[in-house]
Amino acid sequence: MDIWVQMKKLLLITAIVLGFLGGCASNEAPTTPSNVVIAQSKPSTAPSKGASALGPRDDIQNEIAQCVQAVNEGKTAKSVDGTIFALDPTNPSSKFLYSSPNKLSTDEAVLLAKFKRETQKCRQIAKKIPNPALRKVYQNYFTKIDRVYDDLIYKKITIGVANQERSLLMNQFKSQFLDVLNK
Repeated sequence: MDIWVQMKKLLLITAIVLGFLGGCASNEAPTTPSNVVIAQSKPSTAPSKGASALGPRDDIQNEIAQCVQAVNEGKTAKSVDGTIFALDPTNPSSKFLYSSPNKLSTDEAVLLAKFKRETQKCRQIAKKIPNPALRKVYQNYFTKIDRVYDDLIYKKITIGVANQERSLLMNQFKSQFLDVLNK
């Protein structure tokens, strides 16, 4: 039975990470409502030895996932997807965006700045994570992705470079996230 509890926790964590990363314009996996709904609709089993310690963290991560989902479903994110970032890798523009030599137009820079502001509310939720190591993983990611957004907004890098850098940051985040959880 413990293996089932661990598998459910791993599924929940995976769904939350994918949801979170999708909100940050990930190329790794599309963020669909089903990713979050699946994680939230699983009934809990009998508590294991560590269940009480994991409860608050799961609640905060669910809150982050719900916030990211709301941002991703917003008008701004839909405008960013396929024009600046590949939020949905099934978007026909995704491949072009990774090699785009273009820099942002003034209108696109305004749109990206608005998208960045909209993600701030989800970032504030991450500050409530009780595990300091996990909280640091989130904060490091936010700092680095903000640099990518700012470099793109201020035309220091191209759309292609920004998409590549963001993809690398997503992979680093996933790896560090799982490392912290496995300790």
